[in-house]
Amino acid sequence: MEMKIYVAGKVSPNSVFGTSDWRDQFCQKLSEKSGCKIINLDPTKTRGDLGLMDEKDSKLIVGRDCFMIKSADLVIVNLTDDISVGGSQEMLIAKYYNKPLVGIAPLGGKFRKKEKEMYGKVYQDYSDPFVTTTCDLVVEDLDELSGK
Repeated sequence: MEMKIYVAGKVSPNSVFGTSDWRDQFCQKLSEKSGCKIINLDPTKTRGDLGLMDEKDSKLIVGRDCFMIKSADLVIVNLTDDISVGGSQEMLIAKYYNKPLVGIAPLGGKFRKKEKEMYGKVYQDYSDPFVTTTCDLVVEDLDELSGK
């Protein structure tokens, strides 16, 4: 089986991943764990006729990402504590195109907590409402996603 996946998340090499090529490793691990051939629709790997795209051309960048999301069979968002506005927009774009959306949100991170205090009340097993209402599935990590 073959699956085209768009992985949303940080682009900067200064992110928690420490590299801008983290999607390659992520997709390779997912492929190994799931037994499915993964085609990585990676926005950091696109090139125009004359080399890398102009990252200052906002319409071109957003259009490219929208096209890739529309072409994907599945969108996965890495919900790290340092996720950017682009990653959250990609979640909504995935929903606009009716793409299955999986959020990877570690327990204890910004979006999932055993306990969270808000407005003087303590909530148990808290999940961010913008994550739970947007994502079709929220998992802890790659192992939970692949079922292994």
